[in-house]
Amino acid sequence: MPHLYKRGTVWHYSFTVEGQRVRASSGTADKKLAADAAIQHESRHRRAAVHGAESVVTFAEAVDLYNVAGKDTRFVLAALDHFGETLLSKITPPMIRHAAETLYPGTGPATRNRQGIAPIQAIINYAADKGLCPAIRVKRFPVQRVHREAGDKVWLAAFQKGARSNGNPGIAALARFMFETGARVGQATALTWSDLDLQRGTALVRTRKTGPGGGIWERIAYLTPAMVAEMANLERKGSQVFGYKNRNSILKAWKAAVKTAGIPYLDRHEAGRHGFATETIVRNKVDIPTAADAGGWKSRRLMLETYAHGQGAEKMIQDVFGTPVSQRRRKGPQSGDS
Repeated sequence: MPHLYKRGTVWHYSFTVEGQRVRASSGTADKKLAADAAIQHESRHRRAAVHGAESVVTFAEAVDLYNVAGKDTRFVLAALDHFGETLLSKITPPMIRHAAETLYPGTGPATRNRQGIAPIQAIINYAADKGLCPAIRVKRFPVQRVHREAGDKVWLAAFQKGARSNGNPGIAALARFMFETGARVGQATALTWSDLDLQRGTALVRTRKTGPGGGIWERIAYLTPAMVAEMANLERKGSQVFGYKNRNSILKAWKAAVKTAGIPYLDRHEAGRHGFATETIVRNKVDIPTAADAGGWKSRRLMLETYAHGQGAEKMIQDVFGTPVSQRRRKGPQSGDS
């Protein structure tokens, strides 16, 4: 049985398991509650000594470890609400897949993979690295890749011309900023004048983390001379560089610029962040690590799989090996063919 003793008004306790002395505070002045806490704590240590740490560590405790380590805690709160005090050793891959479906109903497989399966697996495997449970692998939901149009320099030039014709240089500059830095629309609208160093050609781009601990993740974005000049010529009407409070406030002006320019409609993500990825990786053959760092992707694999779409197999064969047979005009076999 644990030994109870008082310090001031609060009861403390101690016990020994496998030669290890454990001392702790019950956090209460009620002796019965303190005794219950002490017995549960001792029982937990004895179970761990016999069956291993995985027999006592809960998902909630694994989340605490993950958070303290400064890991990405987006989408963790929902998982914590779902699994809570469930022992890590009891959580199976089918349970995680079911949790993703339960937590994100009505969403596609990509969302369930990214917001459901990925964070839960990462938390458990971090605990596994600490020797607290076995590692786990979870099969992802199959995702059908859908081709999305991406912004390019021609589209951007037309959009900017349309925006300026509407008397809106702010939306024109914002579109260029997203396309050339890979910034999300929320990051772009949140940019303040104090985040800029136009002399050095840099901007401080911030992302607010969600989940336990919160916090801000920051990166330096490098600006082209044209971007610097465009920003320097903007009228300073408030703290925001582009004059918009949030991602939704730009939608009306964005649609108006597209209409005036007479160009196909691309949403802000397609024209900006998606355009950046396609422009760097696909059109200009920039290596993935460099493009991911410049555009603020934490996961290089995610950038490649989600944003960088190929330009067509036939074009690739032509560029690399020469003109494909399908483009030759011939009536029959020619010399040299075999």
